[in-house]
Amino acid sequence: MGLQWGRCMSASFYLLLAIGLLGAWDVIYFHIYRCQLHLRPECRREVLWHTARHLVYALQFLWVAHLRFHGAALVGLGVLYAADVFIAWADVWEEKESRASQGGLPRGEYLMHVVLSVLVGLYLMSTFQAVWPDRLLPTAIQVAPPAVPVALRALMTVMGVVALGAFAHDLYRWFSRRAAGEVGTPEVLSRRVVVEALIPAPVERVWERSQEPDQHTGWDLRFSSIRYLPEQDARGFHLMEYLTRLGFGLEVAGWGRYLSNAPLERSTFEFGSEDPKSLITHGRGVWLYERRPEGTFFKTVFDYQTRHGAAGGLLDFYLFRPMMQLATEWSFETLRQWCAGDEGAVERRRSRWRFVLFFIARTLGGAPAPGAARSWLGSGRESAQAPSEARSLVEVAS
Repeated sequence: MGLQWGRCMSASFYLLLAIGLLGAWDVIYFHIYRCQLHLRPECRREVLWHTARHLVYALQFLWVAHLRFHGAALVGLGVLYAADVFIAWADVWEEKESRASQGGLPRGEYLMHVVLSVLVGLYLMSTFQAVWPDRLLPTAIQVAPPAVPVALRALMTVMGVVALGAFAHDLYRWFSRRAAGEVGTPEVLSRRVVVEALIPAPVERVWERSQEPDQHTGWDLRFSSIRYLPEQDARGFHLMEYLTRLGFGLEVAGWGRYLSNAPLERSTFEFGSEDPKSLITHGRGVWLYERRPEGTFFKTVFDYQTRHGAAGGLLDFYLFRPMMQLATEWSFETLRQWCAGDEGAVERRRSRWRFVLFFIARTLGGAPAPGAARSWLGSGRESAQAPSEARSLVEVAS
C-alpha cells in the first residue's frame, strides 16, 4: 500500500507542479496582462471565481507537497476537490458572458485551457488511486512528503504561499472596488502614470525649476541630463536630448519636444527613444500648474508605448510602469521639498539606494506621508484637486 501511494503521489506531484506553472502563466499573461480581467466590470464575477481558485490550489500545493490523509480525514480532501471541480465549471459557464465583449477567449488561452483540462484529469485520477486505499486506515493527517527532490517540494510550497497571498490580495481588491463603486467605471482601464504635489512655493519658481533643463535634472531621478538641440520645429520649439545613466557605463538615450506651452499654466510634450535598451518607443504627456493659496498645485499625466512585443508589455505591466510611477512621485517630492526651502533635498534624494527602499516600501503598500507627492496609475481625472485642463489630456499616438 505504501509503495502504491508513493508512486501515485509522485505522479500527482509532478502533474500538479506542471498545472501550477502553466496556470500561473495563464493568470499572469492572459488574465492580467492581455485581457486585464481585473479591470473590466463585465468580468467581475469571473475574477471572483479565479480568486476562489487561488485558495483551492494553494491548499492543494501545500497538502500534496507535505501531507497524507487517512480514514475520515479524506472527507476534507473530497470537499476540496469537489470545490475545485465546481469552481472550474462555474468559471467556464461565466466566461461565455464575461468575455463576450472581447470576442471570447483568445486562441492561446483556449489552447492553454485544453492542455490544463487534460493535465487536471490525469492529476485527479492519479490522486484518487493514491488516496483511495487510505480510507481503510485510522483517521489521521500525517506529514509524509512524496518521493520527489527537496528543491521541487520547496518550489511547490512557495507556490502555495504565493497562491494564498494572491487569494488574500485579490479578495481584498474585489471587495474594495465594489465598496468604492469603482467596478463598472471605464476609467479604471486606464494605466497612465499620474503624479501630483501641492508645492508651498509660487508658480513662477515651480515653472522655472521644472522647465529649465539644468534645474530639471537636479530633482528628477529619471534623467541624468537634458539638453536642447539646435534643431527647431515649425513652431520654434527645440528638440531635446535625454540621457539616463544606468550604471556600469550603460546609458539610455531618448528625445523629447514640446507640443504646446502656456507659461505658468500648462505644457504638453512628446518623447521617445530609438535606443533598443529603452523599453519606451513613444509617449505623450502634460504638465499642469495651478496657483493655490498654499502655493502651486503641480501635476503630470503621461503614457507611452513599449517595444519588444509581449515580453516588453509584461515587463512594463509588472515592473517598469510601476517603477516609472514611483520614480516620478519620488522626483516630485524632491521638487516639493526643494521649492519649500530645503536646499539639501536635491543632493540627498539623488541616491538611488534611497529610492530603492522607497520603491519597496510603496510597493508593499506604504502610503505617502501627509502633504507629500502622491501617484497612481489611472486616467488622470481621478483627483478632486486636478485643474480643469486635466480633462483634455494628450493621448498617445498609435
